[in-house]
Formats: sequence, C-alpha cells, structure tokens
Amino acid sequence: MNRRKVVRLVVVLCLLAGLAVLIPGSPVYLPDLVVSSDEYEGRSARSWARDLKDPDGPTRSRAIFAVGTVGEPESAPVLAEIMTTDPDGNARAEASLAISKIKGAGKKVVPELARALKDDELLVRMNAARTLFQIGVDARPAVPALIEALHDERNEAHQDRFVNTIQEIVALALGRATAGTDEGVAALTEALESARTNPVRGTICRALGDVGPQAAPALPLIREHLGSQHTPLKESALKACQKIEGDKPGARQGDVPKLAELPEEERQYLWEIEHHGNVLVKYGFGPLAAAIRANDAAALVRLMADDFAGTDLADPRRVRAATGFAEVERVQDAGRPPVSLGRDAFANRLLEFRQPFAAAAPQVKVALMTLSPKNRGDLAGPWEGTAQLRLAGEHAPGAPAEAVATLRFEIAPPTAEVLAGSGWLRRAAVVQALTARAPQYLFAEVARERGLDPDRFHDNWKAGAVVPNTGGVYVCDFDRDGYLDVLVTDTNGCRLYRGRPGGRFEDVTAAYGLPDRRPAADLPIAAAWVDIDGDGWDDLVMGEKVFRNVEGTRFEDVTAKTNLRVPINAVGVVVADYDRDGKLDLYVTRTARPQSGSWAEGTSSDTPGNMLLRNTGNWRFENVTRASGTWGGGRSTFTAAWLDANNDGWPDLYIGNEFGDGLLLINQKNGTFAGRPLADRPSDFGTMGLAVGDINNDGHIDIYSANMYSKAGTRVIGNLKPDAYPPALMEKMRRFVAGSQLHVNKGDLKFDQVGKEKQVAGVGWAYGACLADLDGDGFLDLYATAGYISRDRSKPDG
Repeated sequence: MNRRKVVRLVVVLCLLAGLAVLIPGSPVYLPDLVVSSDEYEGRSARSWARDLKDPDGPTRSRAIFAVGTVGEPESAPVLAEIMTTDPDGNARAEASLAISKIKGAGKKVVPELARALKDDELLVRMNAARTLFQIGVDARPAVPALIEALHDERNEAHQDRFVNTIQEIVALALGRATAGTDEGVAALTEALESARTNPVRGTICRALGDVGPQAAPALPLIREHLGSQHTPLKESALKACQKIEGDKPGARQGDVPKLAELPEEERQYLWEIEHHGNVLVKYGFGPLAAAIRANDAAALVRLMADDFAGTDLADPRRVRAATGFAEVERVQDAGRPPVSLGRDAFANRLLEFRQPFAAAAPQVKVALMTLSPKNRGDLAGPWEGTAQLRLAGEHAPGAPAEAVATLRFEIAPPTAEVLAGSGWLRRAAVVQALTARAPQYLFAEVARERGLDPDRFHDNWKAGAVVPNTGGVYVCDFDRDGYLDVLVTDTNGCRLYRGRPGGRFEDVTAAYGLPDRRPAADLPIAAAWVDIDGDGWDDLVMGEKVFRNVEGTRFEDVTAKTNLRVPINAVGVVVADYDRDGKLDLYVTRTARPQSGSWAEGTSSDTPGNMLLRNTGNWRFENVTRASGTWGGGRSTFTAAWLDANNDGWPDLYIGNEFGDGLLLINQKNGTFAGRPLADRPSDFGTMGLAVGDINNDGHIDIYSANMYSKAGTRVIGNLKPDAYPPALMEKMRRFVAGSQLHVNKGDLKFDQVGKEKQVAGVGWAYGACLADLDGDGFLDLYATAGYISRDRSKPDG
C-alpha cells in the first residue's frame, strides 16, 4: 500500500469515527462520553432511554423507572407516548410518574398530559395533574382539559388512596395555569359551590387566589369561609382574598378570628432564653467538655466561681445489671441529704467519669436540657438549669464504655463575654449517673457480608433529597424452612431476601415472582405477611398488590381475583383474627392533618381514617370499619397493635395518635369494639411507633408508645407563664414534648403511666420501637429509635 492510499484510509477512518460520535445509539456517541450525568445501576440516562421502546415488558418497565429516577428530559416524548397509548395501565402509570419526576419534561408534552387527564387509570390522572401543577403557566394549553377534569366525578373520591384528591391537584393546576386571566374562574367557582369537604374548599380557594384580581367574581363565595371553624379553610380563604383584593378592607386579617397567641413581649422573652442557651452551649459547655476530655482538673476549676458550691449524691440508690456481655449501673437520689463538694472536689468528681477511658480520650458532650433565669424575667441575674454530660469511647481496644451524668447548675448570666472568662459556674450538683461497659460491641453491621445489599436502598446521606419514610422491613419464614426471610420496601425498589443457613440471605425477588420496583406512586409502601387463604403459607400484601404464596416456591399475583386494595396512603397494616372465625383480618392505619391547624385539637377533621377489613374467605374482604367502630375517631395513626388487653382471649386493638392520646378498642366479641383511653389526663403525644408486650412477666400485656421528645421544646414550654393558656391546654402542651410513654397494664383495663419513672421517655422523635428478649433472660428488652437525622454521618441519629 503506497503512502497516498494510507493517507486516504486514515482520513476515511477519521470521518467514520467522527460520524460515530455524532450518531445517537452509537457505542461512542459523544454526549454519552462527555456529558456528565447521573447514573442508575451503572448506566446513564441516555443508555436507559434506549430501552424505552423495547418490546419486552419488564425491560421497558425497568427503563421507565430508571429514566424517571435519573432524569432525562429528552425522553419526555417517548414517555408521553407510553403514557397515552400503551394498553397496559401499569405502564401508563409508570410513564406518567416518570414524567412528573423529571425536571423540565412536562413542558415538552403538555398536550399529552391533557389527554392523560381522561385516562381510566387513576394513577395516570393523578400524575398528569401533578405535572401540570408543577409547570404552572406553561400548562395553559391544557386549561380546557383541566376544567373538564375538575368536574369529573371520578376525581373526587380518592382520599382513600392519596393525601389529596385528584380534583384538588387539578384545581391548583388550573389556578396556576390561568393566573392573570378569567379563563378558569367560572369553573373554579362552580367547583367551590359544590365541594363536599373542607380540604377541597380550601384548595379551591387557594387556586382562585393564584388566579389573582381576575377572580374577583368569586369573592362573595370565598368570604363565606372566612368564619369557618376549620382553620386551614379559613386561612386559605383569607389568603385568597388578600391575593385578589390586595389591602382592601374586605381582606384584612381582622375579618378572621385569630388563634390564641402569646403577647409579643412573652415571645421575645422565650426567644431570649433560647438565645442564651445557644450561647451557653457554645462558649460555656464547649470548654467544659474539652477540659473533661483532656482530663484537665485545673481547667475545670477555672470555670468555677470562688464561692462555688457543689454537691453529690449521698448513699444513692443503685440499679445494676450485670450479664456476660455488659455491665450497667445507674445511681440516683435515695432521698438523703447530698454531700457538699468544693471546687477541687467537684472537678475531681467530674473527672471520675473520665477514668474508664484511660486507653484513649473519649467523646465528651454536654447537652442543655433546661434553662431559665432564677427569678423569672430577670435576665441580668443568676440563671439555673440542668444538663446531660455524656462520655463515650472504649475502656480497652474493641471494648465500649459510656458514662452519663445529669447535672443541675446555677450560673452567671450566660453571655459570650461572661462565659469567655472564668468563674461563671456558681453551683452544680450531680443528680444521677449511669455507667456502662462491655467486653465487645453488642451489635455489628454485617448486612453486606450476609447478603443484604444496602446500596440498593435509598440513603439520605448519598441522595440529594431527604426522604423521612423510605419504606419498611417485614420478616417471616415464608418458605417454612426454619430460617427467617426479609422483605424490604424502599423508594428505590422492593427486595425479597430468603434466609439461609449461617445467618446469610439471598436475593430471590425475581426468582420468586415479585416486582423489584415500587408501584407508580410517590408514597411509602405498606406491606404485611398474612395467610389470607388459610392454607398454612404466608401470603404477601404489598401496597395495592396481593401475592399468593405457592407453598414457598413462588408468589402468584392474585390482585385481579381479590377485592383487597390497601389504600395508597396507608402507612401500616396489622393482622389478627379479631372475630375468631379462623380467617385473618387486616387493620390499615393512615395519617392525617391536624383538625384546625393546631396540635391542641388532638384529632383531624375530613380524615380518611383507619380501616378494618374483615376476611370473608375466597380472597374477599369486607370493609367493616364503621360498623365495628374502629375508624379511629379522627386520629392520625402511624401504627396500631393487636393485643389481648383484658385477657379474655379476644384480640383488642390499640391505635396510636400523632396529635394526642391514642385509643384502646376493647373487643366486644360481637364484631364491634368499645373505645377507652389509657389515662384520665394527657399521657401521649406524637406517637409514631408502638410496641406491646408483657415487660414485667405479670401476665398482662403492656404498651410502649414511641412519642416526640424535645429538650428545646421542654425548655420553651417550661418557661411559659403558668397561666399563659388555660390549665387543660397547658397540660396538653406539656405532653407535646414529654417523650415516649410506657403504659403498664395493672389488670382490669387499668394502666399506669411510668415512662419518665422508668427513664424510657427521652429518646427523640421515635418511630419503630421494638420489645424483644435480646439477652435471653426471659424479660423483654426495649429497643427505642430516634427520628432525628444527624448533621454528621459519623455520629448517631438522635
């Protein structure tokens, strides 16, 4: 080959290479090589987009999910075609959800979204409405379809399945799309006149407010709701009037009765205390913790006043537990006069907590619990409060230890200037101390090595958005081989892990016929193992799907043959044979908004409520909620539990409540239940987790409510004037932040509230609590969780 031919060949190859990088679908397509994009399971969005037209249903379905997860706006037309033309309703729903998740996709397919509002599949209609709402005025070409959807009766009755009805989302989309015009005013006004619930009325008022001054013809109807007892509706009506009229008299705040508010000076006083608390933590407790960590007695003494007075417990009560794996001791006041300590002695007492950590300096933190001026209102005088001193580390390599002390203190006014000097700590007392040590860590993270892949599931530290509730973990031995199996529901997909010998697991999701993706809805999945057909094999309810367990060999989708439909907004499903007919029944829990925008009400209006579904056999269920009296009385219920509270052999039901006290429903043995409270005063608030069991082995089932606890909230409410609110309301407000509760069953349906006494209250904003005999001593132990998310991944939540 001569030189000229070689040059020509090189030129041709270069041209071919240049074309290759410009041809979509080429293995070296330039945008795939140089455009930085997120990936899903190691593949780019463009790579997944190529599978959207794959004839294989599962392949295409997985591609829809991946494209929606990663975000690929250029795929919008293909997704829109699937959404509007595919004969498979699930595929249409998945495509509509993917479009709603991809930023900028909706604007490219407005006509298709308008057509999707007529789809027979309600998930398609909901997702289309959500997307049109997201794109605002760019949805104007869809206004005629939105108006038609606003009056579509199918869109009114789906509170069972969504937090909002489709009609509400359509109304909001219509309001935003027609902002500045009167194109949708008549339709919205008509919908407001015929609305059946307060949430729908409030939503339509918001939509008319978004229209602006052009919605003036609707003002008379909107003003009718300014005096509503339903606070969210009242507030929506007020804001709508303000947007439509501006500052005209008819829109002034004075037209609406105000909720009870603290005077400005009182609010300012509370803020001043919290501000001083922040200063104390930074400039006072910081150096205190550093001195203890450094084992520096001299530095501790410098923080104490010349006339410092300290005390320690004298001959305290000791509560001790020693097993082969841990030693724990708590010392607390036994009612005897305390021992007086001077500066040096008190500094040495604090450093005694440091002694077990001789091998390496522990982590030390001083947390503020309570704080207030010693004389109410006197910010310039002495202050007093309580704090928790916590040291954590190892007393030997690989051997953990912890020390926790509760301190009561009196200090100089906590300003940065005062705390930067010496002698600001005037008095201090050790009022309780706890120490613990173990020869090794009690639990080890072994998920990956045992076959459970954490990378498959949503991680709030790695993902862009925080998802408070990503799903759940459900355990049973579905194949009856003696090894427990695990189902994980998650925003990234559901996985079934089969238990194997040696504590290992294998992923059998696809092999056993279960979908590995979430259904087309942006809500957590509620699931339950339950033997629906009574054949001895646990079937699976997973969201809106029902799967029959075929003798532990596979799962068969029987959704079409059963009328069981767990609402899409369900957060929990608990199982029992409440009527003892031999067939397992389901109780479904759902959350709701506060009744009037205030936690003080304790319940919610216009709530979908909980559901009792009676198993009538042959895969059929009957909704007996109203007839049985189990809807929950308007409570917002994260979880519930079946228990035999009165030892009569019939399952009773305890319903937790996010906004107040729960309710114990006693089985009347005739298909109905009678409700009764656990206490004659506020005893719970913010219940998001629940565990039941006989903690003291007295034959009676006790109840642990995992509630909201807040040190800052406790300070704020503790610093209110005693008469700031009526006594009954003040009692409720103190429960808002008091933490978890342990209701000890004394028999005859009488319960004692001992959460604070047993020191299981101050956990956090708790969710999945668990009672289990972890050490095998025959007594139930309590695993309590905290709902906070740490700022630092190296530190525990809570």
